[in-house]
Amino acid sequence: MSSYALPRFATGRFRSRWPLALGLVLSAMLSLAALLAGPPADAGVPENRCPAGSFCVWPETGFGGQPRELALRTTGVERCVTLETTWEVKSFANNTGHPVTVYQDPHCDEEADFDTHPTGSLTPQAGYVARAIQVWSH
Repeated sequence: MSSYALPRFATGRFRSRWPLALGLVLSAMLSLAALLAGPPADAGVPENRCPAGSFCVWPETGFGGQPRELALRTTGVERCVTLETTWEVKSFANNTGHPVTVYQDPHCDEEADFDTHPTGSLTPQAGYVARAIQVWSH
């Protein structure tokens, strides 16, 4: 018989720890991959509940509360439309098919805050209370 000794890693003491270590490493790698991948594609993206041809406003951030719709056929194009609401507009969606400028000033004065939003855009939290809009032809 030979006097060959098993390497240290082949002894029972290390063999029983190897699957545990491998499991911990794989678990850590999967957790890291999940973090790097981010949330699922549809997570955090609100459903656009604004009908085609409309600009919709909500009284709460995150599209909360009862929405109001402003149809393009009633607002017209390239004219200032005051948002007649009894509450503050804190989130909105543009589904008009045109760019829309949202104004803090109720008369579309550019001295106050304003931003132009492309069609299909969703704004869950406006940086200011929206008081008027202007729909552009293109």
